[in-house]
Amino acid sequence: MTTANRRTTLKWLAGASIAAAAATGLAFPAMAQTVDPVVPAKYENFKRGTINSLDPKTRGLTVIWADKGRVKMKASDLVVKDTVGNAYSELKDGQTVDIHWYDYLDFMVAHGSPSELATAKAMVATGARIEGIPGSQHQVRLFTMEGTITKLDPATYTVSIVYASGGEPDKGVPAAGEVIQLPQILSPEGQAAFKTLKTGEHLVTVFSVQTALKITIIR
Repeated sequence: MTTANRRTTLKWLAGASIAAAAATGLAFPAMAQTVDPVVPAKYENFKRGTINSLDPKTRGLTVIWADKGRVKMKASDLVVKDTVGNAYSELKDGQTVDIHWYDYLDFMVAHGSPSELATAKAMVATGARIEGIPGSQHQVRLFTMEGTITKLDPATYTVSIVYASGGEPDKGVPAAGEVIQLPQILSPEGQAAFKTLKTGEHLVTVFSVQTALKITIIR
C-alpha cells in the first residue's frame, strides 16, 4: 500500500527468526523480498473518482474521491502503454475515471544497520512487480526513508522520524533534521516489526509509491 539480481531472494523472516528478533527487541524487515519485491494482489484498491490535476513530467495524477478526499499517485507503465483508449496521454482534468490502484505499502521496517541500508537501496533500484500480473516488473516504484524515531502510534501503526536520508520520488527532499511522519504500516510483517521499535532508535524503511495500475475513462 521497497533490493540486485532479481531472482536471488531473501525470504520473509519467519518462525524462529521472528521469535529471536522479538526476543531481542530488534525490528526485522517487513516483506523483505529484497531483490524481487512483490506487491500482493490483496492490497489492490478500486474506486471511481474525478481527476483533479495531472503532471505529465512525472506521470503523476491527483484524484478526488468522496470518502478519501484528494489522493496523489503515479501512473504505472501499464497505464502509459494502454492501447485500448485509456492511456495516460488521454487523461484530462475533470474526467470521471475508474482506477485500480495501490496505496503506500511497507516493504521494510528495520534498524538502520549498514546491511539493511544496502538492502533498502537495492530494493529501490529494483522496483516492485505486482502479484499475478505477468510483465509487471518495475511497475511500482519504491523509496526509502531513514532517521531517528521520535514518535510511535500503535493505534495507527505510524512512525515519526527525524529525517536523515531518502525520500519519495518526484517530491521535494525534506530538510535534514525535519520531523517526518511515515506512511501507515499495513503488512503483518511490518506491524510485527513496529511492535519492537523504540523512540530514539535509528530506523530504515522502504515503502511503495501510490500507484495507478489501470485507469478507465468513464466520461
